[in-house]
Amino acid sequence: MQQEIPQWSETEKQIAREALSKAYARETDSLIAEISQKASQISEIDEIWSLHDYLSTKRYDIDGKYDDRDCTSFFILSRLIAEGWLSPDELAGLTSDKQAKVAALARMSQF
Repeated sequence: MQQEIPQWSETEKQIAREALSKAYARETDSLIAEISQKASQISEIDEIWSLHDYLSTKRYDIDGKYDDRDCTSFFILSRLIAEGWLSPDELAGLTSDKQAKVAALARMSQF
């Protein structure tokens, strides 16, 4: 049994890109605030290397997560909702079946 790949209209792709952009801004703003706070408390060289390692990991995670070639991925959108960077309301304009699929995946990933 072959599964049909959902088609996204240009309007839906734009909605997904805008949602991805909003989530990216929120997450990077949060990271900047977190790093500013952590950097202000550094007192030893080992803490600098630890911060460097943390930033490298975050960069890898964020760069992969916000690849806009996959802006229509149900998994990416649901992950952003589950992580709190995106609200389901920000996907208004997608078909109801797409919104339902994203919501279901977001609920599943919270466990």
